[in-house]
Amino acid sequence: AQLPAVSGAWALTGAVIGPIPFGRCVALEISNLFTSFIGGDAAVFAIRVRFFQRQGYDTSAAISSGAIAGAASWVVKAVLFLVSIGFAAGDFHVATSGGGHKDLVWFVIGVVIAAGVLAGVVTLVPRIRRLAAQRVRPHLAKIWADLKAIATEPRKIVYVLAGSTASQLLIAFCLGASLHAVGQHATLPTILVVLSLASLIGGATPVPGGAGVIEVGLIGGLTSAGVPQNAAVAAVFIERACTAYLPLLWGWVTLLWMRHREYI
Repeated sequence: AQLPAVSGAWALTGAVIGPIPFGRCVALEISNLFTSFIGGDAAVFAIRVRFFQRQGYDTSAAISSGAIAGAASWVVKAVLFLVSIGFAAGDFHVATSGGGHKDLVWFVIGVVIAAGVLAGVVTLVPRIRRLAAQRVRPHLAKIWADLKAIATEPRKIVYVLAGSTASQLLIAFCLGASLHAVGQHATLPTILVVLSLASLIGGATPVPGGAGVIEVGLIGGLTSAGVPQNAAVAAVFIERACTAYLPLLWGWVTLLWMRHREYI
């Protein structure tokens, strides 16, 4: 779990205009192993903004840098998913019995519909549209300005994209190793597709860290890809123990240390 934190810290250094201590970024990303499980992406964003402020950046710059780092992660996830789905599509098979996979599909469809309804409400209701414009537009302008500034430094772009990509690939390698430990195998594109869908489902549920929900998504995806259910369950719980549950311990300790040093 520390390696994704290191690569995440690398991405974080590329999301800011100006220098920032790499070691502190690593500590922040380790502490976010705890924060993300407890509060999700919103809590991680808030902690990152506070961290940037403590490093001397004003509020607008801190919000912009936090948004860039978070957006880069989701953009990389989307790109990896789109690239992988073409290679992995033939590996997935719809179950002919049982409603588990059908429920999963309908859940994803429900999330997409809910997102569409929310976007429609913001767009079509004048009062909400004006409120969103007043609150969001200044931050979007700042984010766009910082993106243009980062684009003038190729090194920063490499840090953001390479760090975010490495984090996703390392988690995929962990799941692949867990499958190997139980005598099974899945291709990297298949694993990336399964992880992407499980992450989407887990992020859309009001459950801390997607606990239980992500596991169901991973097991459903792996069994759809031909992995026996017993082996899929074992592999998923090995992977989640290593990347989600055990890291809570040192993530919490690191968070306390950073608060004591007033880094956040």
